[in-house]
Amino acid sequence: MFSGEEQRIRIIAGLGNPGSEYSRTRHNAGFMTLDAVEKTLSGKFVERKIRGGLLKEGRCRGGNLWLVKPLTYMNLSGQCVSSFIKGNALESGDLLLIYDDMDLPLGRIRFCKGGGSAGHNGVESVVSELGTGDFARLRIGIGRRSDNPDKADYVLSEFDERESELFSKVIDMGAEAVKLLLHRGIDKAMNEYNGRLLGEGSDDMKQEI
Repeated sequence: MFSGEEQRIRIIAGLGNPGSEYSRTRHNAGFMTLDAVEKTLSGKFVERKIRGGLLKEGRCRGGNLWLVKPLTYMNLSGQCVSSFIKGNALESGDLLLIYDDMDLPLGRIRFCKGGGSAGHNGVESVVSELGTGDFARLRIGIGRRSDNPDKADYVLSEFDERESELFSKVIDMGAEAVKLLLHRGIDKAMNEYNGRLLGEGSDDMKQEI
């Protein structure tokens, strides 16, 4: 997929749940980052409905770029993403999937090239519907809390005031990272952002994982 000349990303999908009650929850990090990506890119994106979701179509580096939000709820996200990819003669390698990740602390983002779902229901749905995990990902760290061990309850909770301030910076960093990926490729974006940590004591410096 990524050997030789790096495959160009043509579709970016952010995962989340539709509805105002979920709009600021941790599980909607993919939606929020996708919105920030659109604001970061130059040019106009035209919105329209597609099967199972919402599409914004624009241009980047002389080619079409599609931003997709599945509106089927998290567990069925793959239906929308797969339908659009297969219906437009795209490939899994054209996709960048953005989603929340409890295995990364709040303050980190991480690009990766393919892999499994690591227990994320939205990612699992995309992998299942596409029949492959061979696509790029941007994982947005939301961390874990010992005082809230229930996974479902935690990911559907909102950030507190302190976390919200940090998360806004993370979203901005994620959008800039995606912009770099689109213009310089995933390896450059990985090298630049995978070790970066935002938050208290970090001084926004790179840290080793």
